[in-house]
Amino acid sequence: MGLCDRPLDEGDTGRYLNRFELQGTPMTNRMIHLLMLSLLITFPVLAEAKTVKVFILSGQSNMEGKGNPVHLDTYKSDPLIKPSYGSLKDGDSWKQRDDVWITYPSKSSGAKHGPLTVGYGTKGEDSIGPEFGFGHAVGDAIDEPVLLIKVAWGGKSIHKPFRPPNALPTDTELKQIAADAKLKFESQMKNYEEKKKAGKKARKPKRASTFNELKMQFGESYRKLIVHTKEELATFENKFPALKGYQPEIAGFIWHQGFNDKIRAEYRETKYADYTKWLAQFIRDVREDLSAPKMPFIIGELSTGGIPSRGDFQTAQANTATLPEFKDRVVFVPTAEYYDTKAHELYEKGFWKGTDEQKAQWQAVGNDRPYHYLGSGKTYYLKGRAFGDAVLKVITN
Repeated sequence: MGLCDRPLDEGDTGRYLNRFELQGTPMTNRMIHLLMLSLLITFPVLAEAKTVKVFILSGQSNMEGKGNPVHLDTYKSDPLIKPSYGSLKDGDSWKQRDDVWITYPSKSSGAKHGPLTVGYGTKGEDSIGPEFGFGHAVGDAIDEPVLLIKVAWGGKSIHKPFRPPNALPTDTELKQIAADAKLKFESQMKNYEEKKKAGKKARKPKRASTFNELKMQFGESYRKLIVHTKEELATFENKFPALKGYQPEIAGFIWHQGFNDKIRAEYRETKYADYTKWLAQFIRDVREDLSAPKMPFIIGELSTGGIPSRGDFQTAQANTATLPEFKDRVVFVPTAEYYDTKAHELYEKGFWKGTDEQKAQWQAVGNDRPYHYLGSGKTYYLKGRAFGDAVLKVITN
């Protein structure tokens, strides 16, 4: 084997220097130092590779985020906000981090990327989702640079769009689903026509999906998630010149989803056992498709409505993390404690549609409906930090 066929170790370096000395080559100490430096440059394997820690954030509308960061100003003295509030601001503006970057290729208003700051939610120019608190939590704790890849769409269930490859219905099952849907549509159309003839108000039913359409619909969001993630991993250096030369290391996957599955009446009878099954398969498949077999996976509790709304669905989410194969690498993170009860009270009182004074009180703490956590910037921020703390614990253990 020749010199260039394998990396040098310290013993090799010493042996080559001794050869020069034994052969009587006139070398000064300075020349020796230069030779050693040239060897390090010639054989880069001797230098430690630079890595960027990559976290993938996915789910539906509450991962997209509807939070208003102004609410963090409202709650800046809150015991849960106060310790980190100062680090979020740069004067009167929101800080742009120089060690955490984010790319959001699926953003509904158009793909967006840049240093982490506000504006990566989907309700207003400055809106936030869990990525804001999450990015600050991991950025403060990790020495290496951090890249967040956010891929999320509103209204997507694991029942259909996010269904993982190894849990997809068979062609026989799809044909039966299509046939049942067609019969249901025909019945609905009959009722619609009868109401129209009677002069009654009626809503025209939506056409049933065909077999081919169903085949595309099942797993569509899952496939897009994988495509987007791989594209971002392959091209992040072009978007972020500061990360040029860094090797990506997938450090965790954050999953915050479930509303469209929770409201499916047929799953309530089984206490959402299928959700547990499908989410477990989702974890297995996404790890395989991203070549990250031990990737930490965080399941964020669906907690719209807060603690009183906890029930069978949240138990089904938590049950996934208790499977023996996921021990210490998959974690369920409760979030209902962060639901803004003050904002909920004002919402219930109708302040969002009340007097100007009432609207101002409402807008200081909320900007949406309960299924979007009232649009509370406080809630979205604290959920994100909780996800970050959880994945950091998995990594350090």
